[in-house]
Amino acid sequence: MMKASVIAAALSVTEATRASTQSVSAYEDFRRQFGVERQEQDEASFLARAALFEQRREEVARHNAQPGISWEKAINKFADYTPSEFTALLGHRPLRRTEEPQLAASASFLQLKPKAPLEASVDWNMKLKSNISKLAKNQGGCGSCWAVAAAGSLETHAEAKLGKAHAVSYEQIVDCTENKKECGGKGGCKGATAELALEYVKLHGVVAKADYKGYESGGDQKCHQPSSAFLTTTGYVRLPTNKMQPLLEALATHGPVVVSADASPWGAYSKGVFDGCEKDAVINHAILAMGYGKDDKENKKFLLIRNSWGPAWGENGYIRLLRHEEEDSFCGIDHKPADGVSCKNDEGKYPASMAVCGMCGITSDSAYPTGVKFTEL
Repeated sequence: MMKASVIAAALSVTEATRASTQSVSAYEDFRRQFGVERQEQDEASFLARAALFEQRREEVARHNAQPGISWEKAINKFADYTPSEFTALLGHRPLRRTEEPQLAASASFLQLKPKAPLEASVDWNMKLKSNISKLAKNQGGCGSCWAVAAAGSLETHAEAKLGKAHAVSYEQIVDCTENKKECGGKGGCKGATAELALEYVKLHGVVAKADYKGYESGGDQKCHQPSSAFLTTTGYVRLPTNKMQPLLEALATHGPVVVSADASPWGAYSKGVFDGCEKDAVINHAILAMGYGKDDKENKKFLLIRNSWGPAWGENGYIRLLRHEEEDSFCGIDHKPADGVSCKNDEGKYPASMAVCGMCGITSDSAYPTGVKFTEL
């Protein structure tokens, strides 16, 4: 007769094998559901992905089981991404005000009276009619969030001001925007900033999306500067740093605003008012603020943010970020500028730190285009 300890050990091995088999089966179901196609080099690579997926499943379950949470997680297309693969999507660093003299000619700064009266809620999805202006785009595996957000601001402002909706080529912006000081990365799919994108469009304009063959349509990621532009601008407005009131005023009276945030904790976001960032945040992602409001059920005010990870992520491609009422009530420090803040100075160095405010640093860097017009309509 086998000893009890031997039987227990045998059972534990059997249970572990069963659990492992179940995890692999669940991972295979996930890959089919989300159309994940990967070419692992060997079985160990596949099993490592499966283990990562299982870890994410457990994290989702633990988070959603907590009492009193205002937002939920879900398994989505990022559930088996490695940290480096997810970070590659966050190709953005905001420009440090003291290091952008080359932008002064095109950028102006919004001046506000403190606590100007505003609408209780604003949602540009309700004001705009076209899906071109409302639907969340998918940047794919390119770190082009900065260009996608800038293009989104151009499209939404064009419809809001001119009543016409047309998609413009964020891929042209990705390929052709110069990034000499490595603001947000080394340019293109390796990162830049929305302000550089808006400056490029002011100088050169941008063509319709169908008229430029970029990385999504088999382009070579080299700039092929068009001879004429489909859309032009006169410049853009920079909002005061780390202030909520100017952002709300711009959303209420001008239109959607390109904003910046620490999106590192957003991967598994599913729905609700997100409050999962600490005060200290690394600003690493550019997105488009489409409005603000209040969730009456949760009794929480929020900013409505359109992401660039496709409509299957979050709330149809959107995330609602907790909105703090009092200025400076949720402020911290970005301690890793080399990872996510600013441009290199003349000595080739990034600043040591930078103040950030709002949930996920959402008020740290904001801008919207001015004088948007079509040249061929």
